[in-house]
Amino acid sequence: MTTQVKEERQHHGAGLAVDFPVLRRRRMMGLVNGVTVATLAGADSDALTRSGIVRDDIRRSFGTASGVARGVPLTVRLRLVSANSGRPLAGHALYLWHADRDGAYSLHSPGLDDQNYLRGLQVSDEQGWVMFSTIFPGTSEGRWPHLSYEISPAVAAAPERAGQVGLPADACVKVYTTTPYAENAAHLALASPVADDGGELAMATVTGDLERGFAAVRTISI
Repeated sequence: MTTQVKEERQHHGAGLAVDFPVLRRRRMMGLVNGVTVATLAGADSDALTRSGIVRDDIRRSFGTASGVARGVPLTVRLRLVSANSGRPLAGHALYLWHADRDGAYSLHSPGLDDQNYLRGLQVSDEQGWVMFSTIFPGTSEGRWPHLSYEISPAVAAAPERAGQVGLPADACVKVYTTTPYAENAAHLALASPVADDGGELAMATVTGDLERGFAAVRTISI
């Protein structure tokens, strides 16, 4: 693993506990006054909701930021279930973030520190589902196209699970024939589907095409 990849995982895969203070410090939220890191410990879940980060369409920046992430459309549906019983987990909060079409990350990558798109939080419904409207993620050196997530038992509660969901090779090959994804096709050829913990990257089931966009589905056991 290269130093660049290690640094990328450190800075781009840290989750809401890192991103939320950055949003507040840069005055990028819909609500700033009264929203503190203590919110993440459950002091005021409404404050986190009012901040603007709780949303299903994560293609646009929120708050005072106004950028839009362009790319091949992707709908993400993740289902949360109990690892013990297999029953759906309702009311859990899932924070999702990923790279843009160039393999860069809002908030952290050079030139994107004034944007917060491709980041958002949703609460699972009675069947355990969360859904996001986004774009197909790009790749950078050593990283397979993936979606990072962090799961908490409730909005603003401490996370109990974090991981990544990869996108299968056949879908990636289709997307990386288009502009500007094709500019990073060499990175895709050299990337390996390895998760942050060193294990094999869990793959979503992806359907769709370039004309209509793609849909990614995955069940996550907790």
